[in-house]
Amino acid sequence: MNEVVEYGSCCECGSCVLVCPHNVIDYIDGKPKQVAKASAPHDYCGISEGIGCDVCAQVCPRLNPREFELADLLYGADQPFKGAFGVYRRVVVARTTDRDVRGRAQDGGVVTAMLRWAFERGVIDGAAVSVADPERPAQPMPKLVTTVDELLTSAGSWYTYCPNNLALADAERLGCERVAFVGVPCQITPVRKMQLVDASYLVNGRKKEKHIARQTKFLKGYGARVALTIGLLCTEVFTYEGLMVEKIQGDMGIPLSDIKKFNGKGKVLIYKKDGELIEMSLHKAQEYARPECHHCGDFTGELADISCGGVAAMDWTITVLRSAQGEALFDDMVRRGLLEVRPMEEFENSMKVMIRLTKKQRDRVPVPPGQTPGYVRPAGYPPVPSDPSLP
Repeated sequence: MNEVVEYGSCCECGSCVLVCPHNVIDYIDGKPKQVAKASAPHDYCGISEGIGCDVCAQVCPRLNPREFELADLLYGADQPFKGAFGVYRRVVVARTTDRDVRGRAQDGGVVTAMLRWAFERGVIDGAAVSVADPERPAQPMPKLVTTVDELLTSAGSWYTYCPNNLALADAERLGCERVAFVGVPCQITPVRKMQLVDASYLVNGRKKEKHIARQTKFLKGYGARVALTIGLLCTEVFTYEGLMVEKIQGDMGIPLSDIKKFNGKGKVLIYKKDGELIEMSLHKAQEYARPECHHCGDFTGELADISCGGVAAMDWTITVLRSAQGEALFDDMVRRGLLEVRPMEEFENSMKVMIRLTKKQRDRVPVPPGQTPGYVRPAGYPPVPSDPSLP
């Protein structure tokens, strides 16, 4: 609570709330909040102070190990290439051949097409995604979809934050054992932490077996249900009240209920339901960017099975195939004519932009509070420059 939430780096993924075994924290106004004892400090947790827990801290994407420290543990020796944007097998440009999906989806519709194919092949029985909130136009909400029809309603992006990790809470209730998880990098990292963390630390000699079992279930259970991860390229997202309500609806006079979808290509593209396209300066939109996003050093979702985004490419999806599983699923779709693929060399500018944004994002991550200029940063981050004014 102190090193992340109070410090201002909390990305609002909700993973700590999802895995809390003892109902100590809840997701309130986009942030985790202590709800166990109203009269206690904001960082109070009687369980951790007593028998011990710290499950929430184990999955937080802002605490060590950070994303770049997890890559070797995740991929092991299976790292055909390791470049500026992490471990990968191939980088290609693709789009779905299904025109209906392409009309609904973002850019080339690759993510929606892959999820649809995974549902139809029985690879997954659910998908944690974001869908349009019926009560707040142009605002997404997390949902675990279990049918292709539900999936198709989730196509597209809204560019405001949605805590997709919270959708995993419904996996057990709905009986889903093989879930696809779609999220931006700060949401992929906690899922991988759930999968990779060694739960043996929970055994400390002070707990009953039932305590250990409960904490282990919450720490490991949600990640165990995730069978496929798809990362969405992301530099930052915007606040709903700022960009949507204040700027677009207030200043620009566009009713949010009239908006069909958004896209970003060096500028913000606002697609209205009547077919009108309105352009907005990206610089103006960035006035409403969340400051929490500047604590994230991962632009391309380096821990996902597949990473997708529309970097400097209209109507096509830049697709980074990272794991053998992700590559096999993608190649199967290509063989069946479900995806059209072009070599990355034909999109040279997209590659340049992707490398530039990856470096820029790693460079911007601030030094944690209380650390000296000699602090050794995690692998993948640039070193902290020395400050001659300090002893």
